[in-house]
Amino acid sequence: MAKIPRDFLETAGSLLPVTLVVLLLQAALGFLDAEGLARYLGGTILSTAGLLLFLRGVNISLLPLGELVGGQLPRVSSLWLLLCLAFIVGASANAADPSLQILAQHMKTTAGEVSPALLLLVVVAGIGVFVSLALLRIALGLHPALLLGLGYGLVLALSLVVPEAAVPIALDAGGVATGPLTVPFLISLGLGFVSVLGGRNTSSDGFGLLGLAALGPVLGVMLLGTVLG
Repeated sequence: MAKIPRDFLETAGSLLPVTLVVLLLQAALGFLDAEGLARYLGGTILSTAGLLLFLRGVNISLLPLGELVGGQLPRVSSLWLLLCLAFIVGASANAADPSLQILAQHMKTTAGEVSPALLLLVVVAGIGVFVSLALLRIALGLHPALLLGLGYGLVLALSLVVPEAAVPIALDAGGVATGPLTVPFLISLGLGFVSVLGGRNTSSDGFGLLGLAALGPVLGVMLLGTVLG
């Protein structure tokens, strides 16, 4: 409870710039009526309260949980079981992310003949696969630039041959890996994984997991677009 005032100031400070910009535009242009301005200010208050509660929840549960799970994964004796568990953990964390639900809402109106459920399944599975690859990279001691270079090189190559409509959807789908729930969990997962491996550097081996995880949805949607034409 002692940390709530500090978290409130941080949350309010993050929303203050955009609030001031809107109020300045309102003073100059008057694009909102009284009801619209009241709804905006009320929404800002609710957003501040929601972010405050969300950040408290992340610090209390998600970060410790991610480190705990990451610290237990290296103790799995089978490499295949480790990869399967990493896939389940990564996909589950992303499936609960609010950004995925926002993507789903937009896909319902823009996906055309492709089922939004299929697209979301590809996004979640792609993140799960690349979280597994990211932990495998850490376990094998591979340099992150190797997988990042190969992955994003493949993205550039596929963008030249896949249907044009699939490219922007794929690139936006990659942003789902940086959602407010996925980011803290995956970072703490990677740091917890590295912490129990001997002779590893936390900053060089623990980070970079999100960069690889973001490749999963992009490549998955591009491959789906290639298959469906």
